[in-house]
Amino acid sequence: RYLARMLGGDITVESTANVGSRFIVEVQATPVTSPEGQRLLAAKLAVDAARAVASERRVDQKDRAGRILIAEDGPDNRRLISVILKKAGHTLTLVENGLEAVNAVVESEANGETFDLILMDMQMPEMDGYTATRKLREEGYTLPIIALTAHAMSDDRDKCLAAGCDDYTTKPIVRAKLLGLVQEALDRRRTRPEVD
Repeated sequence: RYLARMLGGDITVESTANVGSRFIVEVQATPVTSPEGQRLLAAKLAVDAARAVASERRVDQKDRAGRILIAEDGPDNRRLISVILKKAGHTLTLVENGLEAVNAVVESEANGETFDLILMDMQMPEMDGYTATRKLREEGYTLPIIALTAHAMSDDRDKCLAAGCDDYTTKPIVRAKLLGLVQEALDRRRTRPEVD
C-alpha cells in the first residue's frame, strides 16, 4: 500500500466467502525510458519503503512493549533472552531464582510498577519455577507467566500449566517462537477487561 500510494495509486481488495480474495494494485506509472533511470527509481522506492516499514515497526514495538521479569539462573540463557527482548523494545528485570522472582513481583506491585509478563525458568536453585509460580498464583498474581524449560515432553508442559503458567516454551531458545509467545501474552493482557 505504501509503495502504491507513493506512485499515486492504492490497493483495494475484493473478497468472496469460501472462494478467495483478489487484491488490485493501481498506480500512475510515469514512463522511465533509460535503464539507468529505471534502476535509480527502483532503488529510491526500495529505500523509501524500507524506511517506512522500519519507522512503522519502531512505533509498533514501542506501543506493544512491556515490562518483563526474567527468572533464569543460566547466565548464557539470561543474556540471550535479554538481547532478544531488548531489541524488541521491552523493559527487563533479571533475577536468578524463583525466590528472587517472587520478591521482585511483590516489590514491583508495592511500587505500583507491575510486570506485564514473567518468563520463568522451571529448574532453578533455592526456589524452582514451579514453586515460585504456585506461590505467585496463591498470592493472587494473575498476569501472564511463560515457563522456560529444557524438557520437551508433553507431561512437562502439563506440569508447567498445572503449576499456574499460561504458556510454555523449551530451550534452546528460538528467537521467533519466544517473541511470538511474549507478544501474544502481552496482547491478551491488554485486551483483557480489568477486574476490580
